[in-house]
Amino acid sequence: MSKEAPNYVIRGIFIGASIGVIGYLVGFLPNLPRAIALGMVPGFVAGITLARAHKTKNNDESE
Repeated sequence: MSKEAPNYVIRGIFIGASIGVIGYLVGFLPNLPRAIALGMVPGFVAGITLARAHKTKNNDESE
């Protein structure tokens, strides 16, 4: 059974979009597509950051 690496960027985008929808439902943003897009952008950046941190952590452990 092969173990696939988790895709942090996609996970971050989905979580960011979900937070954008919650922000829309609470009333912070008046437009649903804009709320989703505004959630996806920081989710993308967070996913990249998490992937880089995980990669650095794995490189430190192998040495």
